[in-house]
Amino acid sequence: EDPGVEIEIGSYTVCGAILEASEGKIILLSEDKCACPGGKSHLGLTQRRETPWKMLVEGEKLWFDVKTAVRSSVEVERIAKPPYGLSKKIFIYPVRAGLFQPDLILMLVNAEQASRLITLNQFWDGKTPSIEMRGPLCWSAITYPLVSGNFNLTVGDISARRMERWDPGLMVASIPWERIRGIAEAVHFSTAGRAERSEEFERMTEKMRSKR
Repeated sequence: EDPGVEIEIGSYTVCGAILEASEGKIILLSEDKCACPGGKSHLGLTQRRETPWKMLVEGEKLWFDVKTAVRSSVEVERIAKPPYGLSKKIFIYPVRAGLFQPDLILMLVNAEQASRLITLNQFWDGKTPSIEMRGPLCWSAITYPLVSGNFNLTVGDISARRMERWDPGLMVASIPWERIRGIAEAVHFSTAGRAERSEEFERMTEKMRSKR
């Protein structure tokens, strides 16, 4: 289903599309509109082809040798396989555009905002899922939370960050749609949101605070 709105022309990487959407643009990713072969594969837009391990090891230089790179890839797929066949199109857009009910909400956050979201996510049940920062940015920001249904937080891989010139202070919080309501409702009850700490707790922390 097409949203019937103006979509940016051209091909984008996944890590670049996230930044463009944060600036108000509507990006379509598909097999022929995704500029990164790895991104296409990790998002399930195409089946994985043979991986050029030697080029990645000697060119990208994120692993010591080929066996280490393969080990890393196998571990990533064990945790969350690409959702091939789920959709032929992926739209990345600002929430305020309201195109569809989103499957996943992505937030670009700093460390303190990330800390607050982690706390709000576990407010009702006390359960914090495994936070996965390994693998490519597209896998940790989209594939893992989409497939697992878990809230996730990631800094992404350094190659993606450098290629698309990410701000050094930004990371990605990924929230599956079904977890949004709980987080939003927790804002009113948790001090990670808008709730005020008790006077007793304030006095205690004031005494404990390091003298600088």
